[in-house]
Amino acid sequence: MKVGIIDMGSNTFNLLIAEVGSDGGYTPLYRSKIAVKLGEGGFMKNYITEEAMQRAFVALQAQIAAIKNQYCDRIHTFATSAVRNATNAEAFTRKVKELYGLTVEVISGEEEARKVYGGVKLAGALNAEKSLIMDIGGGSTEFIIADENEIYTRRSFELGVSRLIEKFKPSDPVTAEEKAAVTEFLETETRVITDAAKEHGVTHLIGSSGSFDTFCDIIAHRNDTFEETKDKSTLEFDMDALTAVMDEIIISSLNQREKMPGMPEYRIRMIVMSALFARMIIDKVGIKSANISRYSLKEGVLFDVLKGNI
Repeated sequence: MKVGIIDMGSNTFNLLIAEVGSDGGYTPLYRSKIAVKLGEGGFMKNYITEEAMQRAFVALQAQIAAIKNQYCDRIHTFATSAVRNATNAEAFTRKVKELYGLTVEVISGEEEARKVYGGVKLAGALNAEKSLIMDIGGGSTEFIIADENEIYTRRSFELGVSRLIEKFKPSDPVTAEEKAAVTEFLETETRVITDAAKEHGVTHLIGSSGSFDTFCDIIAHRNDTFEETKDKSTLEFDMDALTAVMDEIIISSLNQREKMPGMPEYRIRMIVMSALFARMIIDKVGIKSANISRYSLKEGVLFDVLKGNI
């Protein structure tokens, strides 16, 4: 059975097509990522703009064509923060149904966090040690304290990087005052999860896909290991290298980021907020080690398919 999974994120639409075997195994067949910026210009108003809708329809048309080319038996389509908070969400999902026959499931932040855990588990990034999983999105950021067997707590915050940019409108490069203001805001908003991480004795961070892919790829390009690491579902970070890259990104200009090998064009404007956020978590929790899970929400949906949950 072939399954097509579309993750309609607040910044990017992600497609995964996989062959699911009767033995519970799977083979990824196709992946694509299209920058849509679904929440752009509407985060503060909780509204999906007409321009953003049109970008979404173009992306969906391309991803549905890929699904048809693979002759998928099932399609699962999920939407997250930008849609779940939009006052015109119903109009948007109804239009998607009319145009493409897709039923969009708009998931809660708690459910998004659960699915992220499934993706991280499928990647093989978890073990017996309790870890703090961090998934930085465009509209929201999910945190899960878990090990390979159990979720201890999961929280979703409407603190995605595009939402933060719309709120703070940072300079380029970000000023020391702006950095302090953003950090203080994030510390206050996420205190419940940083306190919980300390209570659980967590010192290990798992960065789930997205911005953490970019941090990983920049480091790999500098170490000349990109080709051997790009397809691995999980990798250990060197903490010194990770924090050094984050610190460099935070003070960089857009022009400097454009020249960084491993930096995707669609992350150039957002990655500073991601670095600020992740750096704050590392410092506040007292993280000593970290790894990346290349798998996230869409693979979490695949995990549910494999388990017969959907």
